[in-house]
Amino acid sequence: MRDITDFENNTEPSLEHPGVLASWKGIAGYFGCNVRTAKRWEQQRGLPVRRAPGKKGSTVFAFASELDAWLKSWGDERLPDLAAAADDAAHRQANVVQGDSKSSATPMPPPDSSGADQLKPAWFVWSRVWILAASALLVFAATLFWKVGNRQTASATTFTHLDTLNVKPHIPAPGAVDLFLRGRYYWNLRTADGLARAIDSYTQAIVADPSYAEAYAGLAESYDLLPQFGRGDLGDSLRKAENAADRAIELNPNLASAHTAKAFALYYWDWDIAGSDAEFKRALALDPNSAQAHQWYASTLQCRSEGAEAIRQIDEAVRLDPTSPAIAADAALFHADFGEFRSGVMTLREIEKAQPLLASPAQFLKELDFAAGDFPAYVEDVRQFAAITKAPDDVALAKAVERGWDRGGRTGLLESRAEALKTDFEHGTETGFVLGENLLLLGRRQEALSYFRASLDRHAIQLMFIRDYPWAKELSGDPGYAALFDQVRQKVHEAAPDQPKQVQVAFELPQ
Repeated sequence: MRDITDFENNTEPSLEHPGVLASWKGIAGYFGCNVRTAKRWEQQRGLPVRRAPGKKGSTVFAFASELDAWLKSWGDERLPDLAAAADDAAHRQANVVQGDSKSSATPMPPPDSSGADQLKPAWFVWSRVWILAASALLVFAATLFWKVGNRQTASATTFTHLDTLNVKPHIPAPGAVDLFLRGRYYWNLRTADGLARAIDSYTQAIVADPSYAEAYAGLAESYDLLPQFGRGDLGDSLRKAENAADRAIELNPNLASAHTAKAFALYYWDWDIAGSDAEFKRALALDPNSAQAHQWYASTLQCRSEGAEAIRQIDEAVRLDPTSPAIAADAALFHADFGEFRSGVMTLREIEKAQPLLASPAQFLKELDFAAGDFPAYVEDVRQFAAITKAPDDVALAKAVERGWDRGGRTGLLESRAEALKTDFEHGTETGFVLGENLLLLGRRQEALSYFRASLDRHAIQLMFIRDYPWAKELSGDPGYAALFDQVRQKVHEAAPDQPKQVQVAFELPQ
């Protein structure tokens, strides 16, 4: 995919993505007309021409699939000098789709490696390649503004097979696409401020064009991530995500990103495993090359301890988008959870150094280091996470665990952590599940049970498979815990697991 600087410098279009026409000359040539005619069609006939974000006068570009949809929408009202060009355009578009399919189906060659890396799994080598290239990706955010946004809209036309359900192609209103791309950029930052800006941008795009399905899907994806990265209320955020996804699907039933967003909300709020799986499989059938669909599906599989399938899905996401720091971090966590602890932790620390503003590496490291009983590393992880999020509760927790560790070692840390988590629980930023685990480590079993019960009301996703945790099995003889486990079973809409379950490291308690 072309870098945004290619457009601003008016360089020739990349042959890596033949579906993009990167100048007025290219757009006009696609129809066999002159540039002046093409410009007139944009002004008078709504020809779908886009402009790369940046300085005034940035080079225009267009998607061949959208140009053909525009042409088809005129029906019998053929533009005067398009009759002869119509068949040629359709032929060229067929070549474009075949070319995209061929290129996307061809796996990228593995990176050259020597020494120790030859012994490492492919996911780890790819992660190292990404990390080594991080210094050359200083324009990463600017690239995503155009590249990721257009990948999303391009997939909506390339992979959604609009003809299969007779969905009429939709050409977004002027200005709506720019707002969508801005939302895509902010969404990729994975920060509280970024998600707030993404929600605002997608909402403005919907106001500009209420029939813009991709904008509704982007809004749903933003609400999906708001609890994790923006401290949003879980129920409120995921219900909004599901509503926005439903609207996107209503507008375009074949939009893969909308099904992915709905699958995420169904899993993490409704605990509807069967419904979530069906939506993920629908999304992947529509767009097998969606790295995000593979990534988010993998996260649900990891949560329910289906390690083999979770690894397969996240590795495919890495292959499809090896430069995504969010996907690389998830891959490192999942591999650490399911048998490659040391290499996974090492990769997370390297990503943390390469992307110091990305919260997920520190978040995952604090879970892994706490589970492993490496409390000095855990204290540093919590401090690093708070430095990124700057959330008051995170800062307070970091200070508490550091103070507790200095004063009383393991016991001091757990006691200070419990008090800080109780404050978080009162603020609504802690479901009660992690607090319950902490109280168990302090030997306060019945107090822990009260918080586990409260976490059920807050839909704490860790509860979904609590009965599979080694430490929970020891509590099954307690009538209170047995009743809790039965309540959880009744709440979960479970599907048959695709793979044998394997309890992950992050769900263990330190010895």
